[in-house]
Amino acid sequence: MIRLLNLLAVCGLIASAIYAYSTKYDTLYQGGQVSKLKSALHKERQAIAVLRAEWQLLTRPDRLQAAVEKHLALEPIGITHLGRFADLPNRPERGDEIGRLLAATATPKEKGPPEPRTTGSLTRTVNTRTPTAAAR
Repeated sequence: MIRLLNLLAVCGLIASAIYAYSTKYDTLYQGGQVSKLKSALHKERQAIAVLRAEWQLLTRPDRLQAAVEKHLALEPIGITHLGRFADLPNRPERGDEIGRLLAATATPKEKGPPEPRTTGSLTRTVNTRTPTAAAR
C-alpha cells in the first residue's frame, strides 16, 4: 500500500514539474512576442513622424505659392466676377403641399346624401325635413 502511495506521489511530482516548465516557456514566448510588437510600434511611430515632417515641408505656403504661379493661370477676383441678386432666377412657388393632398383626398361638401342602391325592389323615401312656419 505504501509503495502505491509513493508511486502516485512521484507521478504527481513529475506532472507538476511538466506543467511548471510548460508555463515558464509559454511565458518566455509571450514576453518575446511583446518585445517584438513594441519594437514594431516604435518603428511605426518613427515612420509617422517622418511622414508628418514631409507633409509640413510639402505644404509650406511659399512652396505652394511658387507652384501656383508656375502651373496655374490665376487672376485676382474683380467686380466682373461677382454676380448680382437680379441675375438670380426667381424661386419657384412651393405652395401648400399638405393642403393640396388634403383637397385631393377630401370629399366635396356639395354632394347630398348618397342615393340608395336598389336591386330591383321598390324603395321608400322618407321625408326628413321639418315643416317651416309658413307651411303650418
